[in-house]
Amino acid sequence: MNDIDNRLQDTGQAFLTAAWARLQEERVVPPPAFHPYLEVGRDYFGDSVMPLAEYRALEDAIAASHPRFDAGRPLHEREFPGGLIFSFLETFIARLTGAQEKFSPDGPAAEQSLSDLIQAVHADTFEVACCRVVSHLTTPDGNPVEFTNVRVEPVISQAADHDRELQRIISTAIPGAASAYGRDRPHGFAPPESVIIARDSGSRPFDLAKPLSQQIERFMLLVRLLKPGTSESMAEVQGATHTVREFKPTVLRFRGAGPGFGSPTQRAAHVITLGTDDVSRVDGLGRLLAAAEQPRTDMAFTSFGMALQKFLLSFHAYGWSEQIVDLATAFEAALSGKEKDDVTLRLKIRASTLLSTHLDPAEQIFKDVGVIYGLRSALVHGGAMTEKTLLKEVRKISTVPDGLPDGTAIAHAVERLRDLVRRSLLARVCLAASATPLWPLDADTGVDAAMVDDLSRKAWREAWRDALTEIDAIASADPPLI
Repeated sequence: MNDIDNRLQDTGQAFLTAAWARLQEERVVPPPAFHPYLEVGRDYFGDSVMPLAEYRALEDAIAASHPRFDAGRPLHEREFPGGLIFSFLETFIARLTGAQEKFSPDGPAAEQSLSDLIQAVHADTFEVACCRVVSHLTTPDGNPVEFTNVRVEPVISQAADHDRELQRIISTAIPGAASAYGRDRPHGFAPPESVIIARDSGSRPFDLAKPLSQQIERFMLLVRLLKPGTSESMAEVQGATHTVREFKPTVLRFRGAGPGFGSPTQRAAHVITLGTDDVSRVDGLGRLLAAAEQPRTDMAFTSFGMALQKFLLSFHAYGWSEQIVDLATAFEAALSGKEKDDVTLRLKIRASTLLSTHLDPAEQIFKDVGVIYGLRSALVHGGAMTEKTLLKEVRKISTVPDGLPDGTAIAHAVERLRDLVRRSLLARVCLAASATPLWPLDADTGVDAAMVDDLSRKAWREAWRDALTEIDAIASADPPLI
């Protein structure tokens, strides 16, 4: 061990001794075994330990150990020792509590925490992970599947052990991840669940979390386009993967997160199953989507971008009415074009022309869109509808089985619209991705003329299905089996 590390170890041990005594005086430590993670600002104040001479000595030792702490660096490039010191203290307390050790500044918990502190001080790069918990998604055999940018790890357990297994998976990627929750764990229970994990490394760990989260969101978009399902993002834990870190674990709760009482998702659940054979399909659709979108740096927004956003928002909605409005907006942005007249008729014609299969005939799509848009109009144009009328209309939709309870029937209506939107987005991507696109994402000229011409109509239907066939995803063109 060199002189710098010896100084870090000596000042670190002295700080642990002084800080433990101070927090003991304030009755902060030892914490209960079920809640071992302390957080500065929540469980104790920073100025409980910052005035200590031992704190200042450790701060000086860290500042002298690496150029990134140099006071002469520009403020936006400089790091401060305080974040590591508090993480070091809280990591030590959690380890001590978990191992049921008595306090010792040179025991196993202290020794490991000091080693982690020294490693963090000397590091030039840091790994960050994002772990997103999603409902109604699993793998065929319960084993993890590695995709190009993410890992899908199913939560396989009995109901009573579900939370423990979920925490094990997340904590394997982000040690001490449970510290993000306090005493309010955000997860629901909507099996089968999986954890989607993305990782990256860099010199500025706080800058990595957002791109990683967006990477997971892009992956979920591709999966939801390929596979009809009701998989919701429930919560996401972000943080550095080293135990002593400035970027401590944080939790992100999603709008309407989880299939709780306000969401109809669980009433018409369609589980998504992802296997190793889906890796190439996800990558293939990603390439098609990238080719179709093309960089448009001068645009504030596009209709297709809005369609994708509203499609994703429908997985986070609080209730069926909000889902209908989000999905109807996505449907219009995907298919209706720029003309403002006869939007519903144009949607019915375009959807039934492009999306019809032997499993979902054109007449069926035409009628269902009409019913759904009647509901949508009542919701957004100041209308009113009795519960009896609502249920009567919902039961007209072809995919709503007879004899369902009222709430479940409404959930099936939502899922019918969601699947029509899903396939519309797929069709638009495939028709826009080729070198000579039949229907570019930013154009609408000649679309209706193509829809009424027998040869053009057939060519368009075959073109987007052929694009899916090339990535072995032709099954995505069909609706889910009820």
